[in-house]
Amino acid sequence: MQKKLFSLLALLLTAVLFVGCNTTDKSESSGAQNNEPSNTSNEQKPSEDNTAGEAQETPSSNDSNTDTSSSPQQEVKYVQKGVDKTEKASESKSVEQGYKMQQLPGFTLTQEEPGKDMLVSNENDEVFMRIETVDASQANFNDVKTSLQDHMNAVGETVALTSEELSAFKNVTNIEGYVVDFDTEKVVGVVFEKDGLITKLIIHDNDELDLTDAMLNMAATISK
Repeated sequence: MQKKLFSLLALLLTAVLFVGCNTTDKSESSGAQNNEPSNTSNEQKPSEDNTAGEAQETPSSNDSNTDTSSSPQQEVKYVQKGVDKTEKASESKSVEQGYKMQQLPGFTLTQEEPGKDMLVSNENDEVFMRIETVDASQANFNDVKTSLQDHMNAVGETVALTSEELSAFKNVTNIEGYVVDFDTEKVVGVVFEKDGLITKLIIHDNDELDLTDAMLNMAATISK
């Protein structure tokens, strides 16, 4: 009886151990499968990275196709320190006053204040030409001339410019010019009417640069 009982207990113990070992193997096998890295996502990522890289290397299409051709040019002749010169000038337009003119290299056209522009030498900003324009339908030439004369008389003793000194101005209806000479500097004032536009000029120049003739020849190209 005892032998049978012992045999039965031994058989049950063996069965329990067998089931336990089998369960452990399955758990380890399942854990091993869960711990193995997935190759699917890693294999796809390089493809995504390559696509992004190709997109970054593609040149941007935001480049402007705006026409950048240069402004109309013409030759301007002038005399500087007794030497005849010819240079290519480019068309400039006054932002506020609206007139056009041929501008030589070495000068900058800016607005001084409403109704007044400054054409300034890039080499010396004390050499410049002040430009004021008004439509002939809104002003009288003699009134503008009187205003210029008053300004020049306040500067110093004025001398009228000769027709030769004003020869750059072609096809003008009216023109007057004056100069005040100092030791190494001078102030020139000119008023002219052309094509329905009255223009008043005040030039400050010195002997070092001697750009009066260059500025007068640029001013002669002023038009609406």
